[in-house]
Amino acid sequence: MFKYSFLFLIFLFSSCFAADLQINKKEILDSHNKLRALYKSAPLKYSETLENSARKWARKLQKDGCHMVHSHGQVGDYGENLFWASPLITTVTYSNGKKKRIRKLQNISPSEVSQAWHDEVKFYNYEDGSCKKGEMCGHFTQLIWDTTQELGCAATSCDDMSQVWVCEYYPAGNISIQYPDGKVEKLKPYKK
Repeated sequence: MFKYSFLFLIFLFSSCFAADLQINKKEILDSHNKLRALYKSAPLKYSETLENSARKWARKLQKDGCHMVHSHGQVGDYGENLFWASPLITTVTYSNGKKKRIRKLQNISPSEVSQAWHDEVKFYNYEDGSCKKGEMCGHFTQLIWDTTQELGCAATSCDDMSQVWVCEYYPAGNISIQYPDGKVEKLKPYKK
């Protein structure tokens, strides 16, 4: 009996910090559309269907230890952006000299997440559609992709008090065309 009670307590303790986070849908949509307007990309509409897919993937990431892994179509034929934030860690020193590290969830706003993805613009070369070597640009290009029409997002906290955000986009961006002769053409995310 003690063995099973102990296992139950371990399970309960390890799962007590992970939970879905509430995202302000209006703020995530407005922040996307404000950034998209800089490139004359049409405003997005919010989709509950995409939000449900994003939540499904966020929960899967949470269950698997909150590693940043794209769904690659497992939740639908969508474009996808991921964001991860570490926990806030503070050290408390007690009067007896002992120290304890305390982890808290960061207060991250939807606008900060959108802006973080947009900040990849500094690595993107529009003329040849390339990204600076060793950097990422796909979050930026998906965010402003001019043929994308809908957005849905979800977030979850993890056992270590980090958090994962997932946004799904339809139609997907970051598209290339492969011709019968093998030539691959990267499409541009917006028109200049």
